[in-house]
This record gives sequence, C-alpha cells and structure tokens, in this order.
Amino acid sequence: MKENRKEIVLEETGKFFIDIAKLVFGGIILASIMKIDINQSLLFIMGGIAVVAFAITGLSFIALSKPNK
Repeated sequence: MKENRKEIVLEETGKFFIDIAKLVFGGIILASIMKIDINQSLLFIMGGIAVVAFAITGLSFIALSKPNK
C-alpha cells in the first residue's frame, strides 16, 4: 500500500527534527568537555530545552504521519 506524499513529508520532517535534537545533544556534550569559557549551567539549560523541543516536534510530526485506523 502506497503512502501519500503528505504522510511521507511529515515522517521525513519528523526524522529531521529528531536528528537535530541528537546533534544539539552531541554539541552540548562536546562544548561541556572543551576548555572554553562558557557558562555551563546556561549551556545545559538552554541545550536541554532545545533538545526536548526538537524531540517533541519530531515525534509529533511522525505521529501525524501515521494514518488513523
């Protein structure tokens, strides 16, 4: 059974947002172990908010791509 274009676009967009969440998480880890003058508490708070926001957005798009049965 073929999926229509809207379902495919929503699913791929969801995967994109989840990939962005993973990249932001990795960036937080790398920035925290480097010897750069960064406020680490602000880094973890803002990065954590961004990771959660991107992950929720991605999962929402994937959920919308599934047809209701």
